[in-house]
Amino acid sequence: MGQIAAITLTDGASTPVNRVFSPSKRLDEKTYLWLNRASGIAIGFDRLSIMQRPGENGKGAAKVTIKLVTPILEQTSPSTATGIQPAPTVAYEPFASIDFVLPDRSVKQDRKNLLTMIRDGLNEAVITALIEDYDFVYGG
Repeated sequence: MGQIAAITLTDGASTPVNRVFSPSKRLDEKTYLWLNRASGIAIGFDRLSIMQRPGENGKGAAKVTIKLVTPILEQTSPSTATGIQPAPTVAYEPFASIDFVLPDRSVKQDRKNLLTMIRDGLNEAVITALIEDYDFVYGG
């Protein structure tokens, strides 16, 4: 069984930066939250959550949901006569969520294949262009 610990993810900047997500809290009996507190502003913390629901003894499927949220804060400057900086606000929140549904009858190799192909797929040119450049897929 995996022990809860910090998770490091590397961003896509021209000079990549490791973002360290520290365990924060248990959101409910099945979901845990990790935060990257590097911004120093709580509403701007990157959030990683993992939900794990076990199967029901051969009658169903386990489910794992991984969600990453990377809030972008508004760019503010002193706009009042007093020169007081407005409080930070979230401009928008890019996020990704992935669900793994793992039938109770699946064997380790089935689950390993699924994970490996998802990792590989996210690196495929079509998917990369779709996400990074809005280069939507078309067919004829």
